[in-house]
Amino acid sequence: MSPDEIVEKALEIIGEAVSTDPLDFQDHETWKFLGLGDLLASATASDLKNQIGVDVKPDDFSKYPSVGEFKTFLRNFGDGSSKGNGVTASSRNDSHIPNTEPSDPWEGVPKPKVPISVVLQGQPNAASTVVFLFPDGSGAGTSYGTLPPIGDNVCLIGLNSPFLRQAQDFTCSIERMARLWVGELRKLQPKGKPYVLGGWSAGGYYAYEAAKLLIANGEKVERMILIDSPCRLQFEALPPQVVSELTQKGLMGASGQKKAPEWLVQHFTSTVISVEKYMPTALPAKDVPQHVDFIWIREGLVKSVAESGLEVDLNIKVTRFLLEPRPELKTVGWEELLPGAKYTFNYMTGNHFQITQPPHSDDLGRIIKSIVT
Repeated sequence: MSPDEIVEKALEIIGEAVSTDPLDFQDHETWKFLGLGDLLASATASDLKNQIGVDVKPDDFSKYPSVGEFKTFLRNFGDGSSKGNGVTASSRNDSHIPNTEPSDPWEGVPKPKVPISVVLQGQPNAASTVVFLFPDGSGAGTSYGTLPPIGDNVCLIGLNSPFLRQAQDFTCSIERMARLWVGELRKLQPKGKPYVLGGWSAGGYYAYEAAKLLIANGEKVERMILIDSPCRLQFEALPPQVVSELTQKGLMGASGQKKAPEWLVQHFTSTVISVEKYMPTALPAKDVPQHVDFIWIREGLVKSVAESGLEVDLNIKVTRFLLEPRPELKTVGWEELLPGAKYTFNYMTGNHFQITQPPHSDDLGRIIKSIVT
């Protein structure tokens, strides 16, 4: 078969597996976003080999995680430039599986479609305390715009993902994402003033990596605020199948009767892929911020998973973390990354996805005010 015929036949087989017309596939979409989990990927790889003789391995769907990359990979079977599971260097887009980070973190990154920082309250040069808040998987730092006034001497800055509204280009590691933001932080922070960094969910990972970068550059990070952020040392990345279930049931990113917008789901999916590859290393005790404040919720997304109709694997800890009611969590693994800090623990209303939605945002604002003023 010609390369184009191989691609056409393969996409028909994959489309059948994920119940999607192959004509609807978009090059930027990832297999995980389309619902091709590990078990389904294994079965689909077997079908490709048996039906059209293409020796695809299950992990090829991870090596070439988008439709466009996988099509390029498949064409090599037709033109003879690749045998078995091999692939020529030129056929791989290494930005999805980086081995080394470029010296310039913005290399190859498209111009952001939205400002990467938004001053939500106060002015950085006039405030005694500047609080930088990193976004959750949605990528929208503007979600913190619902917070009530924190204080006359407090400036609140929300950080937007550089890939907001263009999630198809979000292939960066968590560490590189932090590098994309650090220049903005240093530009906005008055010189010599200690940093206060916070983050909700995956935003906690960004805040942590940004802290490491700032400290390495001689800056002082005085405080970290971790908002319902499950430590990656103890919790897995959220399985794509759970993302799909929550989206379909209107439990993720929904507001009132409105379901999550498509851009949010796409960015969340890209975030999950980056989190899967992320495994943080500890800060030396001498560099750890003096204060680490935890804000946890206690409510689950549902009162009973069994009665919710959700088809999820509760053997996955992070799935239980999101769905089920919880006890009052403490450091839950973060103490290994931030040893020796003074920890405080606060608990707010709402579930994980309601944190910046009224009225729960009022509770979050109250807690942040008690921490920083």
